[in-house]
Amino acid sequence: MTIFYGALRGKPDRYKREDNEPSPHLQIRVLDATGQPWRIAVNVQSTSSHQDSSFLVFWVVDPLAGVPVLTSLSSLPSGFTSVTRNSGHALDYVKAPFFEWNLGRVLPPSGSASSDDLQDLLSLYLDQCKNAGGEVYAFGSKFNQNLHKPIDIEFGNLDGLHGIHDIHLNQGNVGTHAPDNGVFHDGALILSFPDRYVGLFLAFQTQRIPTDEAGNAAPGAKALSEIIRPHVPTPTPTPSPTPPSQSLVYMERALINPSGEDPGREVVVLASLATTSQTLNGWRLVDKNGRATMVNVTLGAGQSVLVTLDGTGAQLGNQGGNLVLQNSSGIQIDAVTYTSADAGPEGRYVRFRR
Repeated sequence: MTIFYGALRGKPDRYKREDNEPSPHLQIRVLDATGQPWRIAVNVQSTSSHQDSSFLVFWVVDPLAGVPVLTSLSSLPSGFTSVTRNSGHALDYVKAPFFEWNLGRVLPPSGSASSDDLQDLLSLYLDQCKNAGGEVYAFGSKFNQNLHKPIDIEFGNLDGLHGIHDIHLNQGNVGTHAPDNGVFHDGALILSFPDRYVGLFLAFQTQRIPTDEAGNAAPGAKALSEIIRPHVPTPTPTPSPTPPSQSLVYMERALINPSGEDPGREVVVLASLATTSQTLNGWRLVDKNGRATMVNVTLGAGQSVLVTLDGTGAQLGNQGGNLVLQNSSGIQIDAVTYTSADAGPEGRYVRFRR
């Protein structure tokens, strides 16, 4: 299913809880620069249409920093805007990661006390953002029909079309929601404070990672319910799940901005954690625009190897971007992002953040 994907920018005004509903949402009202009200419908529980009735997984990244999409937020006009599907303008939890998957947590949609459920947590950040004079950037799918919901009349969304939903991971679905899968159209809330950004990311426990180039669950992908841990995570997180023999190879650093002309001089360094040699035949490096460079190298035990980009395939833009390493079956092995600030220093390698 094609969704009308984009970002809604507005000032947080108020919100309304939905308790004891079969498909509860936190309904958020924001105002654009013209005073037009918009409704943001944020799922706070899975429903039967998502194969179970489990709690959602969420990640709070505070502060959210060092990701390319942040550089484009200030240039977005108020209201809803469709965005370019790449790491500089759109969200993809898998190919341009923001967090460690295993650090996801769950909360019930409703609780009997203060600050004990997911709606409480989201409301806390929304209140803080409003009190600080901040803005909300909601990524998701714009309403395409008027469902004549009472909440729209209450919020002043009189035509029922000034709203956005799918504020969650939109890939890795199996079953009835598999047609929703895609790349660079994930939903989330990014809150802009005077001193920082905060990212609020959501997903259904039935969704699976890693995903392939189309956003479908890759062979061997695991449901998020299998990946998140029910206890407090240790300070050193484990990497995103990939088959053990493949996760031993990762992108270590890159020469993003070489001295002189970039084409043919950019370099990506692949590294191995294995105690035996690793042969990578038919692997690929894929940039934010889908351009690919074939990788056919052998890494010795614990060694690194330089892969020079010839300028006809993958390229490292100086305005920031993301890079994906895939094996010969097209399965994602590693993914990194880098910003324009990372690309600033000329003639030096930049270590990818983890």
